Amino acid sequence: MRELLESLIEKAKNICILGHTRPDGDCLGSTLGWKNYILGRFPEKEVTVFLMEANNKFAYLPGFSEVRHDIPNDEYDLAIICDCGVYERLGEYGRLAKNAKERYVVDHHITSSGEEFPHHTILPDASSTCEISFDLMDERYFTKEVATCIYTGIIHDTGVFKYTSTSSHTMEIAGKCIARGIPFSYIIDDSFYMKSVDQQKMTGKVLQDAKLYCEDRILASSLSLKDMRSFNLEQKDLDMVVSVLRETRDVDGVIFLYEVGNQLYKVSLRSNNNAFDVSQVAAFFSGGGHKMAAGCSLKGSPEQILEKLFVEMRKQLDAEDFQSNKRCRE
Repeated sequence: MRELLESLIEKAKNICILGHTRPDGDCLGSTLGWKNYILGRFPEKEVTVFLMEANNKFAYLPGFSEVRHDIPNDEYDLAIICDCGVYERLGEYGRLAKNAKERYVVDHHITSSGEEFPHHTILPDASSTCEISFDLMDERYFTKEVATCIYTGIIHDTGVFKYTSTSSHTMEIAGKCIARGIPFSYIIDDSFYMKSVDQQKMTGKVLQDAKLYCEDRILASSLSLKDMRSFNLEQKDLDMVVSVLRETRDVDGVIFLYEVGNQLYKVSLRSNNNAFDVSQVAAFFSGGGHKMAAGCSLKGSPEQILEKLFVEMRKQLDAEDFQSNKRCRE
């Protein structure tokens, strides 16, 4: 499929690059990685990234300040869609994809079938969309700018190489990024670990409010819009909270709910047990993701939403052959 994508890029005069709503590190890294790569190889082309506003901690990414948040009526020769395999996840930017003459998807979500986009490279076993993107690129044009973007996406979707999706190939690509002279230590600290005082306080509240459910096998917490406003924070400031919850011993999974509208919550799911596939839970509620990390959106009170999630989770947790982390340590 690399040859097809290269052909589509070569033929296109203007290209738009899109990603999913509430862009994370892999979405930003892959979209901006492709922009820098294409412009480095074909400087005459017009290349524009369209995304929702993202956390300013990613401002070091080359091209971050040039990302557009509007939705023009323009028709592009090619739309490259990163870290997303369905129109719905593109939000209002899906219109740009539909209006484009050609479309190509690069994604690694297990819930992306590619049915809506005939031209695609979807590899669920890859650690990140940035890893797939690297393999689709010509290394002769793999500059420091591109490497900065690709490395960012990899560390964010592997939890800085902690998750089981990390492979020797993932590490090989990371090494090639470092060889390009990127500030790898700064990227990890500043984009993954560092938080503002308000973010730290908010994380403290989420941890303090967290409760155990399902015979102490699931840890869950939530945050309302009122809570967010009290800490002067927005949705884009919450991307690492669920990772902190996940750092809890003996639980099989964690749930973090945060309100995005009146009784509409974004649901972030993480698994701490290879036998517990949270993508199945998310897919049941029309969400998506990976075995160890997934999400969806649900309406109701936090209590109502949790009850719905527990019913679906118990299909795995209560299976006769399920080996719980809690039981293994008792």
